[in-house]
Amino acid sequence: MRISQYYNNRIHTLKKQLIETYLFILVIFHIISIYIYLFWLKNTAPIYYFAAALIFYIYSYVLIRRNVNISRVVNAYLHFSSLHISIIILNFIDDSIVGFIWLIPMPVCAYVFLKRKMVIYYMFYTIFLMVFIVIYARYFDHHFYTYDKKYLHSTNIAAVAANFSLICLFIFYKLKISHLESRAFVYDIKSKLKEKQKYRKDFSLDENTTYTSDRQKNEVPIDHDKLENLFLELDNYIRNNNYFTNPSIKISGLCSDLNTNVNYLSRAIDYRGYKNFNQYINSLRIAHVKTLMKTSDLNKVTLMYIYTEAGFTSQVTFNRVFKQFEGITPSEYMNGLL
Repeated sequence: MRISQYYNNRIHTLKKQLIETYLFILVIFHIISIYIYLFWLKNTAPIYYFAAALIFYIYSYVLIRRNVNISRVVNAYLHFSSLHISIIILNFIDDSIVGFIWLIPMPVCAYVFLKRKMVIYYMFYTIFLMVFIVIYARYFDHHFYTYDKKYLHSTNIAAVAANFSLICLFIFYKLKISHLESRAFVYDIKSKLKEKQKYRKDFSLDENTTYTSDRQKNEVPIDHDKLENLFLELDNYIRNNNYFTNPSIKISGLCSDLNTNVNYLSRAIDYRGYKNFNQYINSLRIAHVKTLMKTSDLNKVTLMYIYTEAGFTSQVTFNRVFKQFEGITPSEYMNGLL
């Protein structure tokens, strides 16, 4: 396996492992909470809140196991979980503000999985929720179910311990991911330097080429066999490893793996009739989508599962690209298969 792809796969594996572990812990926590309220405290009112969260966490876990885009799952989790936690905080805010600690892991989670602008967004979003909870509790009725105050001390200690452990878990994995990212960055810099040196060498050879006309002096000679072989190498490399399903795949990342540069690789793709690298990748993704539609039980799988499996992150983009290639919408194509 190529070095750059190795680092990308290791980072993806660590993120997947972290979110699976985190969701598994939350599932266990909510199952225990339901048991305590149902059989020990004899209070069935909070069970609905815990049950709704439990179903969502299990569903998120299933999506991650099916390799659905991690960023989409994390965004959905952070929004749902924050609203769910806000209800619990409101119920206990008159006697304890420790519940706010459940909101602290939100920006930490975003820091591990999402881009910087989303981290900033969730920092302000968390602050907004805290302010909103305080204002709402002051002017509106916020008691959703009764509770025994003698258990608050124990639950507060449990909340602090649980969130401290979760934050440590996030930081531990973030350090491992950052280590891999730094090594990948160093490797990428070295690869670009080698690519630049190779390009200069090729360019110097081109300068020494003799042309027979003024028009040819401004053109780079085309080696058809070289372009054909380069494209075949690219096509086999991407197809055999299903790299087109990676939403963040870039032509620059493939150049170092194929020991070439962006200029030659772009010319090879253009030589085979594609407008650019994105059109080529989208053609592979659409072909994969059609295969999934034909081989899957369309009554059991969703369209989102199909297009995310092929590397699309947005249904709007997927619909537009699919119609460009097939002339019809994905829904119309699926209806023809039923």
